Amino acid sequence: MPRPRVSEERREEILKAFEACVVRKGIANTTLADVAQEADQARSLVRYFIGNRDAMVSCLIERLLARGEAQLDALRNQKASITPEDLAELLLDHVFADATTNIVIIELWQMSLRDEALRARLASIYQRIVNEVSSLISSKHAHDRMDAAFAAVSMALGAALLRQMGLSTYKPSPLLASIVRVMKDF
Repeated sequence: MPRPRVSEERREEILKAFEACVVRKGIANTTLADVAQEADQARSLVRYFIGNRDAMVSCLIERLLARGEAQLDALRNQKASITPEDLAELLLDHVFADATTNIVIIELWQMSLRDEALRARLASIYQRIVNEVSSLISSKHAHDRMDAAFAAVSMALGAALLRQMGLSTYKPSPLLASIVRVMKDF
């Protein structure tokens, strides 16, 4: 496998630094200088390899999407047929389980309250997640699959947000069973 180009490595370092700054300081309080310092790069290099802060936010969203898609691809590669149990575990234990990702998502949501374009982009991302889950649910009616997928994603996402606030269930298995039941009942 060929070695990644220096520019790809540098972009990844900068995005990793941006994500760390967002977790520590929030998007609104993170500057290019903060990212440059975290990445141990000159500010001019941050601008050269990523661009302005809006471009960094866009790249960060793409990074989160790629992370989620990689988790789904890994599940697909492991299983010939994905069950509702597999899908519920993926949502709870992988897609919405990473604290860093959840903090970044919360920051993006907060920013989207004042930015219509970002709100539309986030809505399309969550619609993609719901569509993907829906495509894996077996039901005769497309609208039933979409409703089940919406409910399953909502429960997993809600659990992640509550967990981020320090609230969690004592036993995760009833939550998992509830998500599975929602997907099977439609």
